[in-house]
Amino acid sequence: MIRKRICVLWALLLSINSNFLVAQDTICFDLPNQYGFENIAADTVGNASNLSVLFSKLYLNNQNPFHQIQILQIGDSHMQADYISHTIRTELQKVFGNAGRGLITPLKVAKTNEPFNYKTSSTSLWVNQKCISKKGELPIGIGGVCIKSSDSNAVLNLKTFDTPGMDYSFQKVRLFNYTDSNSFHLKIEDTLSKFTHILKQKPYENISLIDLPFKTSQLTLTASKGDSTQSHITLFGFSLEKTQPGILYHSVGINGAKYTDYLRSKLFIKQTSLLKPELIILNLGTNEAFQKSFDTTKFYLTIDSLVNELTIQNPLTPILLTTPANSFYFKQKSKTMPLVAATIIKYAKEHNLAYWDLFEIGGGENSAISWKKNLLLGHDGVHYTKEGYIHQGNLFVKAFFNAYNQYVRHRFN
Repeated sequence: MIRKRICVLWALLLSINSNFLVAQDTICFDLPNQYGFENIAADTVGNASNLSVLFSKLYLNNQNPFHQIQILQIGDSHMQADYISHTIRTELQKVFGNAGRGLITPLKVAKTNEPFNYKTSSTSLWVNQKCISKKGELPIGIGGVCIKSSDSNAVLNLKTFDTPGMDYSFQKVRLFNYTDSNSFHLKIEDTLSKFTHILKQKPYENISLIDLPFKTSQLTLTASKGDSTQSHITLFGFSLEKTQPGILYHSVGINGAKYTDYLRSKLFIKQTSLLKPELIILNLGTNEAFQKSFDTTKFYLTIDSLVNELTIQNPLTPILLTTPANSFYFKQKSKTMPLVAATIIKYAKEHNLAYWDLFEIGGGENSAISWKKNLLLGHDGVHYTKEGYIHQGNLFVKAFFNAYNQYVRHRFN
């Protein structure tokens, strides 16, 4: 009888201890704003079990920080401004550690808008091409754009800006570029001239690793002509990293981009593997909804092609598909956006991929009116306000953390 009571008491203590561990390891995230037109109950990650390996790495790294865990988000103009991805990046880094700003692209030098948390600049002459271009004159690498200069003294400056609670200085740089036998070498230095390094470009090695002797928030790259055969510098982007463990959240966004644009950019797809992502998120679909003749079958097959190409390069990496929030079609009700969202979700379910249905979460068909009334959708009826994008980012964070918490609870059962 006494032994039985001891066993019951021991089981009770184990249960209490297990529940205590779960409570400690789950993440509490309060959604800053909620709106009556939204379907908050739908704010979940579908097929979240596909993210178990990622969640396991996040959990173990949170117990004993050791690794850098990289996530790659690919999108269109909704991503280019970085408000959605910045929100997700900072919230994940608050919990799992800040391993750096991650991928940045010389968008300003490519004559387009750039995120608010870094700046690239140059007084040199550059030609550029974006992944949406059908010219095919320049290669498109991991940043979704390419800049090229024939100036043997070409200069590119980059600078990161801290955001509240987030230090985005860096001590390690991964340079993504295009090299051949005619590529200039590069001189890399910080703005205080404490560090200078000549990077001798090796033909056809399109990534260079640069370790700095100290943290900095600014770098200058200058072309360095080694011999008479060298004639160009061709750049795609930089991953700015710390030497400490945590999250590296890379985001690529190009105005007007569609699934077909990234699919056509073969070097882009190949270079995704150089980031070694633990998760790839595809945030596309808005621009497909603006096509004059939208074909659900063709769109489905295009999704399949891009997913397959990314999987070939990243065979163990889960892919999460998202739908766009509803928006207007030239200030009129969009008849195509519901079809775009439905096709993305259909593909995810039929191929057992994780998914997040922002279209449904945001209120579904006709919800663009409510987004606009609440000052979350911009004047053009397509792009959201800063507040709207931040809200979308927070909605994703809530769903992601809830899926992670569910994993942690099952881990102890």
